Amino acid sequence: MRKKLQSYFSMLGRSFLLAVAAMSFFVLLLSLGAVLKNPFFIDAVPFLGNTWVQFIANALSESGLVIIRFMPLVFAVSIAIGMSEKGSKEIAAFSAVVGYLFMITFSSLAMSTFGLALKPDVVVGENNMLAISQTLEMRKAMQTMVLGVQTIDTGVLGGVIVGTVSAWATKRFKTQSLPMIFSFYRGKHFPPIATGFIFMVVGIVIPFIWPVIGGGIYSAAKLVTGAGVFGSFLFGFIERMLIPTGLHHVWYSLAHFTPVGGTKEICGQFYTGTKAITTAALGCGKFSGDLSDITRVWLGQGATPIKVFGVPGALLGIYLAAKNKNRAKVIAISAASASFFAGVTEPFEFLFMFLAPGLFVIHAALTGLSFAILDLVNASYLGGNNIIELIFNGVFQGHKSTWIPVTLVGVAMFFIYMFTFKWYIEKFNIMTPGREPEEDTEEILHAEVAASKLIISKADKNEVAKILIEHLGGKDNIKDYTNCISRLRIFVHDPSLLNEGALKKVPDSLGMSKPSEEEVHIVFGMKVSEYREALDVQLDQ
Repeated sequence: MRKKLQSYFSMLGRSFLLAVAAMSFFVLLLSLGAVLKNPFFIDAVPFLGNTWVQFIANALSESGLVIIRFMPLVFAVSIAIGMSEKGSKEIAAFSAVVGYLFMITFSSLAMSTFGLALKPDVVVGENNMLAISQTLEMRKAMQTMVLGVQTIDTGVLGGVIVGTVSAWATKRFKTQSLPMIFSFYRGKHFPPIATGFIFMVVGIVIPFIWPVIGGGIYSAAKLVTGAGVFGSFLFGFIERMLIPTGLHHVWYSLAHFTPVGGTKEICGQFYTGTKAITTAALGCGKFSGDLSDITRVWLGQGATPIKVFGVPGALLGIYLAAKNKNRAKVIAISAASASFFAGVTEPFEFLFMFLAPGLFVIHAALTGLSFAILDLVNASYLGGNNIIELIFNGVFQGHKSTWIPVTLVGVAMFFIYMFTFKWYIEKFNIMTPGREPEEDTEEILHAEVAASKLIISKADKNEVAKILIEHLGGKDNIKDYTNCISRLRIFVHDPSLLNEGALKKVPDSLGMSKPSEEEVHIVFGMKVSEYREALDVQLDQ
């Protein structure tokens, strides 16, 4: 049972990597766009204000926002592919798209039918572009706009559910027999239909369940903000813990835009919520007061030490814990850049949150600790949670924005995160990028490092695939297979049919490892995808 659970969560964790890889790359472009769009840089270098430069900056920003905006759907497809068997992945991916569309559409239908839908903001902007945006009341009620449909905001959790169910439905119904009159819909045509029916029901039910959660969050936020330093800790801790559900947007919005975040007079006008208050204080040249009672639940203050310093430290820890550092460094650099420059942490968090829930709780607790410490020292920081705003809205606004405590806490968090992540990953053998099962020998690991520099192919890849199939016990013994950056990962039905001695000597390979009875890894290096394609061809014949 333990091995089955370990295998299941390992597969779930790996199924996130497709989405994480795409997200981390495009969020890196978002970071570059954010730098080019920064008004301080444009003032210093007027050329950056050129229409074409700003178009490019907006294009870079939008490329990252596409993944963030539709993250539930991206994760649904990624998980459906990752958790499905070979030969069924495309059916599962299509089923996930159908399931997600049914879920948001039937949620919208239920909201409309039973009078639950709230009025969104509708604006016709420049060049007659229509913008339909989420209001604060919609956030409280868990309502949002997705693909032009007003529906319930289930966040990434909704995508995880859709992806997991789609993979299950594909496996369960791909050989489903039906009466003769419905024979066209059986086989590979049936899983998307079954998934659609499942999420038709789920979509109808969700509008009656999810808003109750939102109401509970509003009540909890009011209670937390009145609980002193401990309340500040809880605010940051809960905000991070809600990341997998997408409800963190509701949590911090209550502080940003409602009386939960406080009310303050700034230069003769009253403002409500931490976002409005801190923005007004930055914009008022005469203001030089203390807003520590407001910024104690200001996301920019508490999260800055984590996003600018802590997350890069954690990713350095992940890199140091990696056995294959060439594999780890690319994704570590891109995820660190996304957090450092744009304050976007999802590419980092989805690397480990489902593989190591305990480590994610530690991450959330350290975030809460950041809020608590800055509340304890009466910090009053007005900037946002990235390095650019730390400099321009912190350092350059030092007479009204206490950036020094934020930076000092951040430096401490860098080292705490680095040592904690490295220790935890090594202690519990977490499969973060660059790590392999404990059964790997030093020879295999060294071979894989060598493979990252590309190997010289000596044999015909189709011949290699034929030899591999033979030593794996034949086509019928191959249950499923996939590849990572440098390895073919193969699952078999009957381990007794494996010729392990011959598998260690497969032409062009650099070694073999066996992390479990049913799983075999063949190291091919950075050209592994070519051998995977050759295996596809041979198995389809």
